[in-house]
Amino acid sequence: MAKRKRFNIEDLYPADYYFDWEAFNKDPEGYQFTEADIAYSNAMELARYEAEVPMTPYEKRALRKWVVSGHSPLENTGSKYLCISSDAPYDFLDIYRMDRELEKEMRGMTDAEKKSYLMEYMGWTDEPGHERSSDLIPIHEEDVPF
Repeated sequence: MAKRKRFNIEDLYPADYYFDWEAFNKDPEGYQFTEADIAYSNAMELARYEAEVPMTPYEKRALRKWVVSGHSPLENTGSKYLCISSDAPYDFLDIYRMDRELEKEMRGMTDAEKKSYLMEYMGWTDEPGHERSSDLIPIHEEDVPF
C-alpha cells in the first residue's frame, strides 16, 4: 500500500512565486491580484490558522481540501442546514462543526422531524398566533425549501 503524500503548505502556490511590489506600489487601488497571489495568501492564512486553532485530524483534512480548492480558511462556506448571513463571523471550521453536530443530532430522523428540529433550532415555529423573526419579511410557504 502506497504511503500518503505528506501535506506541504508550499505546494499550494507556485515554487517561483513572488509578490510584484513594484506594480502594487504604482497603483494599489487598481492592482489586480493574480491566482498565485491569492493562493499564497490562502496558504499563509492556513498556516496561521492551523497553528492557532485546535482541530482533529479529520477537521484538518477537510480544511486543507477547502483551501486547496481555492478558498480562505476564514471564508464563510454556508451551511447545509442553516441560513447564515455572509457577514456573520463564522469561518470554515465553525460552520463545518455546526453542520456535523446537526447531522449527529438528526441521524435517524424523518424529513418531517428534521424540518421541525431545524425550525426549533433556528427559533421558528408553525404554531398559529406565534410571531417569528421571519414574519418581518413576507414569505410564501410554497417557497420554503423544507
